[in-house]
Amino acid sequence: MIQKMNPWFLVREHFSTFYDYGTGKKSPAEYAFQIGFPAVAAILQLRLFAVSADVVSIVVSAASIVAGLMLNLLVLVYTLVFNNRESHDLYSNFVDFKRLCRETLSTIAYSVLLCIILVVTAFFALTDGWIGTIGRFCMVYAGVSVLLCLLIVLRRSYLLINFELIRNPATAP
Repeated sequence: MIQKMNPWFLVREHFSTFYDYGTGKKSPAEYAFQIGFPAVAAILQLRLFAVSADVVSIVVSAASIVAGLMLNLLVLVYTLVFNNRESHDLYSNFVDFKRLCRETLSTIAYSVLLCIILVVTAFFALTDGWIGTIGRFCMVYAGVSVLLCLLIVLRRSYLLINFELIRNPATAP
């Protein structure tokens, strides 16, 4: 039962996509940016800005909408993979297509997980004391991480659609 709810699989899968495409080796710069940039943003927020109940309400609403949209995109990517599973001979580099699909799916799933974390920690941000501080830090950290994941998903979705247009030029606009 616990294995079915274990989120670490999603975290591992997402971070396994951080490698240099040319060499195939892990990219420390991507790890540092994905972990460090949200941490710096969260620390700056704690030092410079206060969080009101209105901000928390907006963050919860936005995170819920983003999570829903990402789940829809997850289904769209699955449909793209499912529709092309037997036509791999049409792709000149089907391995790249499969890898890109797997990486896109893992990043989408990770961003949905971050949205869930963001919504839960946003409510702690309304309290006082150290619980509120941790809640605000986690809320900003997860929010910035979601934005970074959205940028990654945007690029990978573009590449997936581009693969499809190359494979089937008749469907191109």
